[in-house]
Amino acid sequence: MLKSVLLHLSGSFGCDRVIELGARIAQCNGARLRGLSVLDTSSLQSASQSVSAAHAISDFGRLAQAERGQAYSHDQLSDIAEKFEVPFDSIGIAGNAIESLVREAQFHDIVVTAAPTQGNRSTVDLPAWQLIDLVVKGRQPTYISRGMNTQPRRVLLPYDGTEAAARAIRSFLIHNPLRDAQCRLLGVGLAAHEHSKSLQAMREYCEARQPNLEVGCLPGPVRRVLIPYASKWGADVIALGVPRTYGLWTRFLGQLSLDVLNRTHLDLYLVG
Repeated sequence: MLKSVLLHLSGSFGCDRVIELGARIAQCNGARLRGLSVLDTSSLQSASQSVSAAHAISDFGRLAQAERGQAYSHDQLSDIAEKFEVPFDSIGIAGNAIESLVREAQFHDIVVTAAPTQGNRSTVDLPAWQLIDLVVKGRQPTYISRGMNTQPRRVLLPYDGTEAAARAIRSFLIHNPLRDAQCRLLGVGLAAHEHSKSLQAMREYCEARQPNLEVGCLPGPVRRVLIPYASKWGADVIALGVPRTYGLWTRFLGQLSLDVLNRTHLDLYLVG
């Protein structure tokens, strides 16, 4: 069970819905909510070396926009937390967003942050690969909201027999951030057969914690078939494990979690 939720106040698109989701997660678990905004001033450190006055003005403009959005997020957190009767506090700091979130995350059970869908992103939003870096470096489960759904109801738990997938499923069922959600365990890759011993073992583990669990199998290359399947099933969230060896090469080649972030509107529950 969750006792402390860290909510990243980025000031991005749909921030009020992301805050409401964080408050719901805290409320249903009896957890405390902490809001954290990080104003990235790194671009100003080289302002004095800038050869273009226009470039420096642009940097100050982006910083001012981010500061306004984050201030609005703090106000929204206060209103929504009081509405849900959730104990909360919030802080704002300046620094590197990923490093600051990783440092603060060690004192909390889960991180909730935002990744607006294509077309709704702005300069204040962390790019997808940085969100994956956050998951790997922070080692805490990270819920990535797309700023659209405040009450996710259907959670897809893909299992391919790997330890990364098992970590994500175990973490989701243990922490149970979305009470009363319908979960489906989906055997994929090497576990995409109903007689797979690893899938059977994972099914037993999940059913002991989720009595209404659905179970299915999905043959075919995972990165090609999973997203269409999630759309057809009507998933709101996909729980995925991120390999702890994730690095620069994977960033360019891409991986499943990046595919979901870049190609869908689905929320993600990620564990590194």
